[in-house]
Amino acid sequence: MSDDLPTLALPTPPDGFSLRRATWDDVFAVAGLYAACSTARIGGATIRPADLRVRWLELGGPQDVLLVERPGEAAPLVAALEFQVDVDPWTDELDLHVEGAVRPDWEGHGLASYLLDHAEDRARHEAWAAGQATAVLRTTVVDGDARARAFYAARGFVPVRHLLELRLDLHAAPPAPDWPDGVRCRPFVPGRDDAAVWGVHLDAFADNPEFLPLELDEWVESHVRRDPGLDPSLVLVAEAAPGLGVTDDGPLDRPSVIGFAWCRAGAQGAAEEGWIRDLAVAPAWQGHGVGMALLRAAFAAFRQRGLTGVRLEVDDVSLDGAVQLYRRAGMRISRRTDVLEQLLVADAPVDDPDPPPELPPAA
Repeated sequence: MSDDLPTLALPTPPDGFSLRRATWDDVFAVAGLYAACSTARIGGATIRPADLRVRWLELGGPQDVLLVERPGEAAPLVAALEFQVDVDPWTDELDLHVEGAVRPDWEGHGLASYLLDHAEDRARHEAWAAGQATAVLRTTVVDGDARARAFYAARGFVPVRHLLELRLDLHAAPPAPDWPDGVRCRPFVPGRDDAAVWGVHLDAFADNPEFLPLELDEWVESHVRRDPGLDPSLVLVAEAAPGLGVTDDGPLDRPSVIGFAWCRAGAQGAAEEGWIRDLAVAPAWQGHGVGMALLRAAFAAFRQRGLTGVRLEVDDVSLDGAVQLYRRAGMRISRRTDVLEQLLVADAPVDDPDPPPELPPAA
């Protein structure tokens, strides 16, 4: 947004409440707020402090996270709102996403409507500032959270796709991976393998309309530098022997990366389980058993660490083939999350002769 464009003032909170920007010191309190809300709605927590920290890193920091507090309370944090602005690389349109929560014992005070009103105003303003006529605001609702679903439906949000979390119990040893001839598995080496793994990631998901391609530096920042849970020994790389890897110029005379499983110890809401963040196989090697072998190698690595299960998340609309692969590997759907959208008309900030003061930047 240009410096000479008017900024959007933050709304005055309801009487008895205060509003401020989050800082990194608030990660545990906000994660606790989300845990209290999800436990009350669906019976279990869905995010850990470490996962929330990674999400804020992807936001560029906590400056777009707003906290509503009740001064004088022993636990003053009563509500939170996260707002993310991205540009869709396929359409050049704004991708606006909002997540929020109100502590169960403070529902009924209009805080959810207050925060969503601001998110909608922000979405309209971002679209107007970008020269667009409309804005699409997105959020997610976990299956089973009927109250949140009804709230967003009443505000004009409609479901557009679904995210599936799949899980496998690792109490029994999984089958050993069956690698194609000439293919081996080894750990990821940061710095040496960055470009090769990034290239496989781009090629493997190029046909997925929901895929957000990143430049190499951005990908390394997201996957390597900014992930506090990165353990290179749990990032598994499938490598083809010399002569098997193929480029436009013909066979390669050196080993080539043909797939990877980007794994970490500790899943969202389950520190005792493993998490597969990404699984990708180069298009020329798809259908040759590399994906299944990577999955089984990941299962074995998790079990060797003493982890009791493994989880991953997949889009059931754009990655139907992936869902079938995971099911063949023995995984089962454990949770569904719906992505909801609302179409808004872009609008400039409303002139206010006495606007509330803008909050100072977070310390």
